[in-house]
Amino acid sequence: MAGKIFINYRRDDAIGTAGRLHDRLAQTFGRDNLFMDVDHIPVGADFVEYLHSQVAACDVFLAVIGPNWLNAKDNRGRRRFDNPDDYVTIEIAAALARNIRVIPVLVDNARMPNADKLPDSVKPLARRNAFEIRNTQFGRDAEALANKVRELLEGARPVRKQWPFLASAAAWLMVPGRWRLLAGGATALLLVGWVGLYQVGVPVWVPWTPGTDPPRADKAKAAADAEAQRKAEEERQRLKDEEQRQAQAAADAEAKRKAAEAEQLRVKEEEQRQAKAAADAEAKRKAAEAEQQRLAAIKEEEQRQAKSADLEAKLKAAEAEQQRLKEEQQRQAQAAADAEAKRKAAEVEQQRLAAVKAEEERKAKAAAEAEARARAEQAEKERLAAAKAEEERRKQAEAGARARYSALVSQAITYHDNRDYDSAIALLTEAIRLDPEEATAFNNRGNAYSNKGNNDRAIADLNEAIRLNPKNADHFSNRGVAYGNKGENDRAIADYNEAIRLDPKNASAFSNRGVAYGNKGENDRAIADYNEAIRLDPKNASAFSNRGNAYANKGNNDRAIADYNEAIRLDSNFAKAFFGRGVAYANKRDYDRAITNFSEAIRLDHPNLAAAFFNRGNAYSDKGNNDRAIADYNEAIRLDSNFAAAFGNRANSYDKKGNYARALADHNEALRLDPTNALLLCNRGNTKLRMNDRSGNSDIAKARQLDASRCR
Repeated sequence: MAGKIFINYRRDDAIGTAGRLHDRLAQTFGRDNLFMDVDHIPVGADFVEYLHSQVAACDVFLAVIGPNWLNAKDNRGRRRFDNPDDYVTIEIAAALARNIRVIPVLVDNARMPNADKLPDSVKPLARRNAFEIRNTQFGRDAEALANKVRELLEGARPVRKQWPFLASAAAWLMVPGRWRLLAGGATALLLVGWVGLYQVGVPVWVPWTPGTDPPRADKAKAAADAEAQRKAEEERQRLKDEEQRQAQAAADAEAKRKAAEAEQLRVKEEEQRQAKAAADAEAKRKAAEAEQQRLAAIKEEEQRQAKSADLEAKLKAAEAEQQRLKEEQQRQAQAAADAEAKRKAAEVEQQRLAAVKAEEERKAKAAAEAEARARAEQAEKERLAAAKAEEERRKQAEAGARARYSALVSQAITYHDNRDYDSAIALLTEAIRLDPEEATAFNNRGNAYSNKGNNDRAIADLNEAIRLNPKNADHFSNRGVAYGNKGENDRAIADYNEAIRLDPKNASAFSNRGVAYGNKGENDRAIADYNEAIRLDPKNASAFSNRGNAYANKGNNDRAIADYNEAIRLDSNFAKAFFGRGVAYANKRDYDRAITNFSEAIRLDHPNLAAAFFNRGNAYSDKGNNDRAIADYNEAIRLDSNFAAAFGNRANSYDKKGNYARALADHNEALRLDPTNALLLCNRGNTKLRMNDRSGNSDIAKARQLDASRCR
């Protein structure tokens, strides 16, 4: 199976995968049939010409495309495809120009590039069917690609096998300037052919000779034939000279190459010879040194042996004297040993008798100690059993207390959710008695006090919860709610800030801080906090409702209604959202929808029912239904007997019905509750004037003194 395979890739895109693919294809087709790297270009060869020749010699061209193939940049930050010397572009363009089978090979999850992102010379690549190699199935995909290439090589390029010179000719023509030479040669050959046909009598058309009479045409023909022959001969000679010059240049280049190779071989052999000579000299030097060391060692050994002979005689004499002294010492030692043996025998007997007595005493003591240990062990067992029983009782008591604590807290949450705050507080107080070091009950009791309106006791409980667990963001957030209920919005904001610092994802803290900013009239900062709360918790109905309040405060009722809609979609029982949407519709004078929403808020038991009845009464009043308005104001006053605005608006409804006496009574009660309210004074003055009571002018004058805009 003959055929060459060219592997094209980018080093800064897919060098690893391309290398693996090269090794796999080499197993099937052999390394000699693969061309992969520009590092193989011979030194001094024309870069473009060599690449063209290698591409022209291949039968299959693999373009390895990775994720960074299209947008790879050079060291100047320019896209490589925009560089005219980009070898990837040169190789692909050459293969496409020769109609070689080009296969895009997609690796590392790459995708085929669009044609509009490619240079003009390689745009046709975008239309070539690609083959993908996946990292997770590299072996299987590479095997499949090898089979595809084998099929292509077995049935590819029959003409190329019969005319192998066409590839080299095509590569020769791709060199700049050689097309001009070929064009000149082709023109000369055409001219020679025309002259030959003309001379043998074949009619040919001469484009530069107009129709003339026969004699003049013959002369012109003869002159043209002569000139054409001369030019053809000159062109043949020039082509022959050019071929000889090129052949001589090629021969010179080959001779130089061979001379350079011979010189390199000579230098290499000389270096090897010198290295061998140096190695031989070093070996001789080391052998000489070893011989000198051996002779010196022999001389030293001879001197040592001479000295040792004299020493040997002296040593023997000394050893004989030592032996004599030793024998004398042994004799004396034997005598002393015998005496010592007798003494020791007497001592041993005494020691034996003492040992017998001591053993008897030891046994008696051991028996007493064993008895004492047995009694002590029994006492320790009894103590440990008692301690274990006490520990188990304590653990059971603690477990029972914890269980009781958890049950109390859980039941208190149920009471709290049902707005039975007194019952919740009672249970949480008992839980605190059981475990005063646990923060949960303090936190929950603080919330219950806050919802009852007893914010000072709420703050006291939340302070204790924070002391017990200062890293719990909810404790700070809940205390912020209590401060906000008291109107201390700056202290509330400080607590919300700490809660957010401890837990930057606490949506409730952002929402509550938004309420505090809204209470301060800073609606834009409030909306920013509501936005963050919604981002953290897109299902936070309270955040949507609160943001609706802020938009309503800014007069943007449509955006407010959109937020109330979302809050109600998330929680269909959210009374506050229905209440807020009712206010927004009332602001838009859509009183029917306002009434519907206030009614739903009342049905769901809005936390401030008096306000819900009051606002529904206002909507009925604005529709002209004063009777239903008065009924709602009655209910608002029943729920909150200090609701000055409810008395004032009920007075207005009685006034509209012509019942001035009841209107005046409500005006009086409203002003008793809020004596400096300019609007209430103005309305009472108008009612008095309708009753022909001129003291109404005094009320109007006083109202204008308080607020000129309220009574015009």
